[in-house]
Amino acid sequence: FFMDELLSEIFEVDSIVTVVDSKHITRHLDDQDEAQEQIAFADVIILNKTDLVSNNDLKSLEQRLVNINPTAKRLHARDCNINLRDVLGINTFDVNRKIEIDPHFLEDHHHHHHDDKVSSIAFREEKPLDLAKVDHWMSYLVREKGEELLRYKGILYIKGEAYRIVFQGLHMLFSGRPDRKWNENEKKQSELVFIGKDLDKEELERQFKNCIAK
Repeated sequence: FFMDELLSEIFEVDSIVTVVDSKHITRHLDDQDEAQEQIAFADVIILNKTDLVSNNDLKSLEQRLVNINPTAKRLHARDCNINLRDVLGINTFDVNRKIEIDPHFLEDHHHHHHDDKVSSIAFREEKPLDLAKVDHWMSYLVREKGEELLRYKGILYIKGEAYRIVFQGLHMLFSGRPDRKWNENEKKQSELVFIGKDLDKEELERQFKNCIAK
C-alpha cells in the first residue's frame, strides 16, 4: 500500500507514529502548520513528558489532538518509555482494520479548535450508498481536493453489495476495495473520516448525503 511493487514484496507500512512533547506542543501547534500535519498523519500519538503538565492541561491538549485526528491511538509516556508492542506490528495502516473514532469526537459538535488549519470531520450513515455516486465523489475529491486532504479512510455500506467496501487515502494516493461480507448480526453502516486543511464541513456533508441510494 502506497509503495511500488518491488518494495511491497519486502516491506509493509505498519503504522505512522508521532511523538508529542506535551510540555511545549501547544506553542508549536499555534505557530506551525507542519506540527498540525504531523498529528494528522499519525496512526499512533505518543504524548511524552506527561509528568511535566497538569491534568487539566493534558486533558485540553488531548481534546485538541482528537479534533485534529480522532482516529489516532494515544499513549501517555515519560522519557518515551512505552511498550513496543503498542507501536510495532499493529497494522494500523491496513484498510481492513476497523475504523476507531474517538467517541467524544462524535458527541462534540464543535470540532474545530482555535485557529487550527488542520481539522477532521467524521460521518456515519445507516442508509445504503450508491456505488456510482461514491465513485464519482471520490474521484472528484482526489482530483480537486487531494492537496487539502491529508488522510481519509472509511468503510462503506453499498446498496445491493454483500461485501463491505473499505478505502484509505493520503493526499492524492487512494486505495479502495471490497473487504469481507457483512456479518448476519452486524449493524450495516458507512463510516468516513476526513483529516485535512481548511475543510468545508457543510460542502463535504452535502456531497456525502448526495451519495445515499434512492
